[in-house]
Amino acid sequence: MSRKILLCMALVIIMAIAGCAKRNTAFEDSNELTKLAQVPVVGNPSELDADDTHAYIALDQGGMATINLNTFELFWYPNMLSADESVTDFWRTRKISVAAKHNRLFLNEIQFTDKIHIIDSTDPENLRVIDSITGGTYDIQDIAILEYDEPVEGNVIEVAFCSNINLRYGPYNGQYWLGIDPIYPVDAPALLAGVDMDETYIYGAAQQRGIVTFVKRTGEMLHEHAVRGEAQKLVVRNGYAYIAARQGGLQVVDVRDINNFSTVSEYPTTGYASDVDYSNGKLAVASGTGGAYVFDVSDPSNIRLLQRITEAGYVNVVKLKGDVLMVGSRDNGIYFYQMN
Repeated sequence: MSRKILLCMALVIIMAIAGCAKRNTAFEDSNELTKLAQVPVVGNPSELDADDTHAYIALDQGGMATINLNTFELFWYPNMLSADESVTDFWRTRKISVAAKHNRLFLNEIQFTDKIHIIDSTDPENLRVIDSITGGTYDIQDIAILEYDEPVEGNVIEVAFCSNINLRYGPYNGQYWLGIDPIYPVDAPALLAGVDMDETYIYGAAQQRGIVTFVKRTGEMLHEHAVRGEAQKLVVRNGYAYIAARQGGLQVVDVRDINNFSTVSEYPTTGYASDVDYSNGKLAVASGTGGAYVFDVSDPSNIRLLQRITEAGYVNVVKLKGDVLMVGSRDNGIYFYQMN
């Protein structure tokens, strides 16, 4: 083999190694986050939410738990008392959403009751079941909550949830669940994996069909927009939808013109992007074997990776509360980080 050929082969090898190093550099930990605590839990964290004082965790095969955000003390609920002193057992809790202003939790349990339990969280370390949502609660994929600053027709909270192709919505007065709005359920054009809403619209993550949008008050489907990958979960903030799109990583869609959505940026995460959350210009993405990613999205068309977290192992879910990031690991519990 000639010296010229050997030199060319060596150059190709060096360029390949350099290319790999460049790609990996973006994944190196920076100083954006400081680890506060790691809290072991029973079961597999399937959903995370929080108010100002506590994190709330739905634990598949483990009930539910709360974690004090100041002390990181854990309170575990394999079951819970109801207002009438009866006991509600929890085992396979899958979804949880917090209405912090009105001290309410919405918890989906699929093993024993297949309901959405409405829980009084006035005392986060002494929770009580006060009501439940039944009907259309089989195989729920996501629950979205919107709280009013002032009551509207006696209601203070709106609840939207999706299962299979069905989208359901209803207002809640804070005391008694009065049922699904008469125009619901409505059907999506594909299986819904996630849901979010604002004052006017409900947005669905419709897997291989991308985003679908409904008029909240009429149930009319307005718009459908395809994205790369399979839309799993989404949050809509300030006119942009941030989508965890499985093999498509993070997708960012401009939804300010309801009739003309456009994808403005994306980031190809390692692993399958399965969950997403937003707070104050920062975005977190759970990406399974790829860990968790934190982005600066103050300019949604030019997102910037701040840090990738790999120490948690397989990451199911993420939650941002103010400047605290919570990461739910399949095998290692809940991690808490301070944004620097």
